[in-house]
Amino acid sequence: MPGALVVRGGDGELVWILLAANGRPLARSAGAYRSDEALDAAWRELVADRDALSIRLGRDADGPDWWWSAALPVRVTGTGMSAGVVVARSARGYLRPDQCRGGATGFLNALSGFARRGR
Repeated sequence: MPGALVVRGGDGELVWILLAANGRPLARSAGAYRSDEALDAAWRELVADRDALSIRLGRDADGPDWWWSAALPVRVTGTGMSAGVVVARSARGYLRPDQCRGGATGFLNALSGFARRGR
């Protein structure tokens, strides 16, 4: 079963890292948070809004690695949704695009697992 790990940086900011069932890092927060409460709120939003995530695959310009990022739509009052805000990234690079897609799918499946646990 996947798990989440909170890491405190040298400047006191917090990030989350999602670990796969085998203990390998699968995803990490795209941003850092100043408090436990802010990190908890962001995590709850991510799990609750997981069906609205858009996944983007990309490749490093300097190397062979593929990566993915997940964005939630920005809610704009009165006009609906606009461009997304990246909330998660792959925790590691992948050598092939199919592996990268598999990592993103694993991330989404793990979020669904967290949602089921929360009920």
